[in-house]
Amino acid sequence: MAQPDMKMSANPSMDFTSLLEGEDRDKVKEILAEKAQPGEEKSSDCKMQKQMSRISTEASVGTEEEANPCFQYEAVNLDVPVVIVASEIHPWSKSGGLAIVAGQYAYNFAVRGHRTMAIAPMYDDYEGAFYQCTKSFEIFGAHHEVRYFHHYQSYGDGKGCDYVFVDHPSFRRPGGLYHNLSDNQEYSDNLFRFALFSLAALEVPVAIELGGAPCYGGRVMFVANDWQTGLLPVYMVHRHRAFGNYNEARCMYVIHNLGYQGCYPLRLGLPGTKQFDNFAQLGLPFAALGDLLYQYPLHERTFPGDTGETLNLTKGAIQCCDRLLTVSPTYAEEIRSAEGGFRLHDFVNAKSYFLAGILNGIDASWDPVTDDTIASKFSSEKLSGKKVCKRFLQRKLGLQEDEDACIISFVGRLTDQKGVDLIGACVHWLMEDHKDGMSNVQLIMMGNGEEHLGNMLRWAESSWKGRVCGYWGFNPHTEREIIAGSDLFLMPSRYEPCGIPQMCAMKYGTIPLVHATGGLKDSVRSFYTEPETATGFHVWPLNEDSLKKVIFDAMSIYFKQPEEFQKMIERAMVQDFSWPRAIDDYERHFDWTMADPPFWGRP
Repeated sequence: MAQPDMKMSANPSMDFTSLLEGEDRDKVKEILAEKAQPGEEKSSDCKMQKQMSRISTEASVGTEEEANPCFQYEAVNLDVPVVIVASEIHPWSKSGGLAIVAGQYAYNFAVRGHRTMAIAPMYDDYEGAFYQCTKSFEIFGAHHEVRYFHHYQSYGDGKGCDYVFVDHPSFRRPGGLYHNLSDNQEYSDNLFRFALFSLAALEVPVAIELGGAPCYGGRVMFVANDWQTGLLPVYMVHRHRAFGNYNEARCMYVIHNLGYQGCYPLRLGLPGTKQFDNFAQLGLPFAALGDLLYQYPLHERTFPGDTGETLNLTKGAIQCCDRLLTVSPTYAEEIRSAEGGFRLHDFVNAKSYFLAGILNGIDASWDPVTDDTIASKFSSEKLSGKKVCKRFLQRKLGLQEDEDACIISFVGRLTDQKGVDLIGACVHWLMEDHKDGMSNVQLIMMGNGEEHLGNMLRWAESSWKGRVCGYWGFNPHTEREIIAGSDLFLMPSRYEPCGIPQMCAMKYGTIPLVHATGGLKDSVRSFYTEPETATGFHVWPLNEDSLKKVIFDAMSIYFKQPEEFQKMIERAMVQDFSWPRAIDDYERHFDWTMADPPFWGRP
């Protein structure tokens, strides 16, 4: 496996820092010296996760420059507290992008002016989180005590967020947050774990004085995220509103990826044997069963006597929430289709009047004008620094140092969903085909994931040493350097609810080539349909031949129309992908949701 940060140029006497002046030159030399330290990239996965956590934390909390973010929409319900409920939140827990988004919700709603709370499970001991109280809940045939811990984080000007962590032994596992990393199997008690979490979260606003401050009360806006919180709106409707509680509260349910739904058997055990009734363990009235029940069609049932009856937590949330949101407008349309709805499209369509998609933002640390972590800062008006970033990247990753080469990169999970297999199918063509004289190409691929795709990265690098870097692993700092120094960025995802890397790439003047799906389609204006305002290229339909054609077209502009390519870079870099822009849209739906009556349940 390649160790990118340890690679140096074949010609170490070449000092490209001479391209810079003063402080910038000193900064680059300092970075190179750090990267030359032996064994840096041989850190364990745990160390990499800690590195990732620190960097992402700095990004998600915000900077002094963000103290007064530019919100445009004049919200009318700033007096209503926001309660974010998520199964992970940065910097305390993270398995993917959900943690980053939840952290951004917590920061931006607080800075916006709401009294803000964020609730997550407590997977470990968290420094600065103080014990508040203990409460007991009866589910799964027993009373279970949870402990609540509180951490207040100030963002200045009297604004801040109450972070609340729900502690129970079931959350503390040596493996991943949701599954055992050793065998990649989901924890068998996940239904219990997240049912308990949802019940405990609903208790906080009305029953716990955090740090001695008054309770939030029953007039709040819950923002529940993905299947792990799918039971929260179900419990709200059937256990609270049914008895006159939370009638003034609302719940917005955000789907980050409908491919993960939280499906569990209605009954455990084979037909004809003693069966365990999962629904009966949830402490819900019988009326809630209709909201949670999903029955697989005959052709998808797995054994004789299988009724196909399951509890689907996402279906329950869709049925019971007051407003349904996704992380991009196109994805909101895709989940209404049979192909993109993963069997729940009929229920999504039934809720379509309350459905909308809001494109996620990226935090202010993704800005080449102020980014101290890359080799040289640059802007859309002064792109010379990007050339320095490119030369630095080539030297660091052991690629041939050639500023005329077109660097094409991919950073992401090594899964078929991300289209990595399609990139692999194009590698030989990229490296060996004449392509009308456009053969001066370099390829960088970095990511964690499936072994056969990791082996493809190894094969590509060993076959074209000096032109291909294949790194099976992940380092967030190297990710920034790849994005800053590349010319083209590949994202041929088969589906992508939102996507963040393509937005980061555009901010750094790296032109994205993306499948026309979900947030990729929403954030990238395609050269094929909008040539005068294009910021990238859409791949459609998604297959090997189509991807090759789009790469060829992008390289044609890079090599043969450099002035047009530079205009595309400039357009890409000046776009607004900030979180304040996204939060303005959330505030609009916030106001509309508060104006509507609450969902009382189905007759």
